[in-house]
Amino acid sequence: MTSKDILKNLAAKASANSEVMKAVGGTEKRYQINPADSPHYYVTVGNGAIQVMDGDTASPAATISATDAILSDLFLGKVDPVQSFMTGKLKVSGDIFGAQKLTDLMKKAGK
Repeated sequence: MTSKDILKNLAAKASANSEVMKAVGGTEKRYQINPADSPHYYVTVGNGAIQVMDGDTASPAATISATDAILSDLFLGKVDPVQSFMTGKLKVSGDIFGAQKLTDLMKKAGK
């Protein structure tokens, strides 16, 4: 299963969880996900929804780059995002705190 598949499953779980959806809010943000070894995709969070779309988005709030395996483990909560960032396995540009909120949302959705 790819990181995109995992994120799609978590987004569906989040959409069904009213507590998680309260944290989504009304302001829409887009996060570009760039796996080093598979096609790029992006996540749109806001306006009461979480959507995972193929390709690249213009002007993302943050861009998250890593191998697909690291991204999968990140979304599943198996690796610490800060440690992965500090060791260079994970790269984030743009709104780092927003990217951290995205991973926190996915962890809540996975519980």
